[in-house]
Amino acid sequence: MTAQYYFVFSSKSQAIYMEAKLREKGYCPELRPTPGKLGKACSYSLVIPGDLISIKHVRDQVLGYKMTLKGVFRASKTGRSVTFTKVF
Repeated sequence: MTAQYYFVFSSKSQAIYMEAKLREKGYCPELRPTPGKLGKACSYSLVIPGDLISIKHVRDQVLGYKMTLKGVFRASKTGRSVTFTKVF
C-alpha cells in the first residue's frame, strides 16, 4: 500500500488553491479535514499518496507558489489508530 502524506497549510484558502494547482500538474490530491492531532490552524489539508521522493517534489512545488506549510506528515495506520510522523 502506498503511504499517504498530509500537507498542512496555514489557511484553508491555501489548501484549496494548491489542490487546483496540483491537479493541473497531474497529481491527485484529496482535500480532507485536518486531523486534530496535526493542529487546529487550518481546517483542511491535502492528502497525497506516494513515496518520499515524489512527496518531496510536491513539497518543492508548493513552496514555489510561496505557500506556508505547517508541515508534511506521513500517516501510518496500526490497527484502529493512525499515527502521524512529520517528514518535512
